[in-house]
Amino acid sequence: MLDHPHVLTTIVDNGEEGLMVKDIVYGRLGLSRGLLRRMKRGGGIYLNGKRDYLTRRVQAGDKIQIVFHDEKTTMEPEDLPLNIVFEDEYLLVVNKPPGMSVHPAGRYQEGTLANAIAHHWLVLGLDTKVRLVHRLDRDTSGLILVAKEPYTLHGLLEQLSRRELVREYLAIVQGCPAECEGVITLPIGRDLTHGVKRAADPQGKAAKTVYSVVKGGEEASLVRVCLESGRTHQIRVHFAHIGHPVVGDPLYSEAVPGLTGQALHSWKLRFVHPRSKQEHVITCPIPEAMLAVWKGLGGRSHPECLK
Repeated sequence: MLDHPHVLTTIVDNGEEGLMVKDIVYGRLGLSRGLLRRMKRGGGIYLNGKRDYLTRRVQAGDKIQIVFHDEKTTMEPEDLPLNIVFEDEYLLVVNKPPGMSVHPAGRYQEGTLANAIAHHWLVLGLDTKVRLVHRLDRDTSGLILVAKEPYTLHGLLEQLSRRELVREYLAIVQGCPAECEGVITLPIGRDLTHGVKRAADPQGKAAKTVYSVVKGGEEASLVRVCLESGRTHQIRVHFAHIGHPVVGDPLYSEAVPGLTGQALHSWKLRFVHPRSKQEHVITCPIPEAMLAVWKGLGGRSHPECLK
């Protein structure tokens, strides 16, 4: 069991001799008390191969192993196409197509990305939860991070909260913003006249969108967008509010024939792997339908990020 991916192993170094196990666990390893509390249902702390206490004093060279409690998935597996961009024993990065919900909700109780991942777990022989680190709107395509075990999820969510997990989008917007680079900081709340829509609202939740124009045009522009918050429909609401709605957006503009939903794609992720501590930069070109719309709107150039 102690060689399982759900185990975190570390060796006590010379400078840590005399500390308690908890000093290393909460300090250098950065685990939260909440994560360890959940281990009361299973898992535990091991010192040199034997279950021990957080208050035990350690010596240089001691081996600390943390076995994380896991929960079995209740997600129904479905054999659906899954575009895997990166995978190791701890995490998965997939390219979600437009028109697919990330998880069952409302009228979309099947055919979701989570159902497809549950089937992938089944094929791999994993009996673990589907842990989506972040979300995308149903009709937004692109990269999504999925954790295979609790420690990796914890590390990625910590990076997300500190804005160290960078999510970069490509969007085709109507017209061309007056500024080639900008920051939109309009709070977002629910649109009280519509059950799904959101709107810029001074009383809403803070939201920050950073953008730069890659290629501008009179009819449409290609923009790169980074989120520094994660509000529902944030990019779509912000650009609609400044007069440059995302092309094809059925909620905040109008649909475009041949395009499923809005011309918005999560094309880049940058994060530090919680296990290896190595930085990963993962990219994924925009879908062919979105590229066709860009060319149809006069986008003759082919920036590297579109390939």
